Amino acid sequence: MPIKHNEHPIEQAFTVWINNYPESFHPLDMDRFYVFVKTVCRYSRKLKDDEWLRNKIKQSGSKLDEDDIDTYCYKFVELQNYHRAFALPIYTCINR
Repeated sequence: MPIKHNEHPIEQAFTVWINNYPESFHPLDMDRFYVFVKTVCRYSRKLKDDEWLRNKIKQSGSKLDEDDIDTYCYKFVELQNYHRAFALPIYTCINR
């Protein structure tokens, strides 16, 4: 089985999400959105903000209305913040 290198994973994840009726907010649509956000977090060299996503959605010609765009932009920023947060370590050094 041949392996294909995804040269533009962020663009690919965005296209898969935006072309599959994200306005329904169906759980599968949300899963595609989460894959997109995770891909941005993993492969983007710079932090993307809500304006970046807003412009990307509008340029795509999506049928999302302004309220839905606002919702997705808010979730986009929140999920990136969550991804960047550090977990509390299991072990801590203590001085005696």
